[in-house]
Amino acid sequence: MERSQYTIKEAVEFEGVGIHTGQKGRVRLLPAAPNEGICFRGKQETIPALAEYVVCTARSTTLGKGEETIATVEHLMAALWGMGVDNAVVEFEGPEVPILDGSSWPFAQGILKAGLQEQDELAEYLEISEPCFVAHGESLVLAMPADITSYEGAVSYACDDVGVQRFRYSVYDDFSVHVAPARTFGFWEEVEQLLARGLGLGGDLSNALIFGCPKEKRVSDAQADSLALKAGWTSPSGIRLRFYDEAVRHKVLDLIGDVALLGHPLNASILAVRAGHSLHVEFVRKLRHGVSYVRNE
Repeated sequence: MERSQYTIKEAVEFEGVGIHTGQKGRVRLLPAAPNEGICFRGKQETIPALAEYVVCTARSTTLGKGEETIATVEHLMAALWGMGVDNAVVEFEGPEVPILDGSSWPFAQGILKAGLQEQDELAEYLEISEPCFVAHGESLVLAMPADITSYEGAVSYACDDVGVQRFRYSVYDDFSVHVAPARTFGFWEEVEQLLARGLGLGGDLSNALIFGCPKEKRVSDAQADSLALKAGWTSPSGIRLRFYDEAVRHKVLDLIGDVALLGHPLNASILAVRAGHSLHVEFVRKLRHGVSYVRNE
């Protein structure tokens, strides 16, 4: 099946705090020409959104070139990829993409508002002819040849609010409905560790799910989330959720955002088990350096 490339019809801007730096930032999405892909444009450098430009994977994915970096690109990349944007320029100010509500939902809605522009070039797909995987300990990312692209995540946590979860997303599903609203998450016991490492400085209960958080610290923010209230899901300890399996759906969101650093859509069935940004990026780099090839669909 042939598919045209797409860019956005008009510019759209997002502003807010970065979850790790706590600093204000702004990103502005602009249309781009066919075959240009996605790139991040700062004051000094233009950084292609490709795996070889990843400079850090500590709790998020950071791109860099020269002296310039932009952190936490995965939620925006997932939205661009999930909403079908092949080519775009992302102008950025500040050290980090704004976290907004902790999901890809605001980015997806902004892209919908801007609209998509069909372009006069066909999309190029990556394909694999044999399984490709990377694994560290109990963590795995595996791609199998397939005609339909899908992303599947599996997680296992001792916390009763999460436990064992599994979720699969196909590109024929609606990203904005099934994946985009899932928020980033963590555990109460991790908060002090993150702060000690200089991370999580912009995080709060309006932009992250914190499992194991005392009720007195979460009630007002949790009740303010209209999407969670509408969904009607709650965790065993009473945390309002947008999906009963919101944690693993966010893991799939992160996987999509990191796999987008291939630079081309991939025809494969991708499974990530207990994986994070570091393993995702290692997997993408492996694909970009020898296992796959490009063809027109």
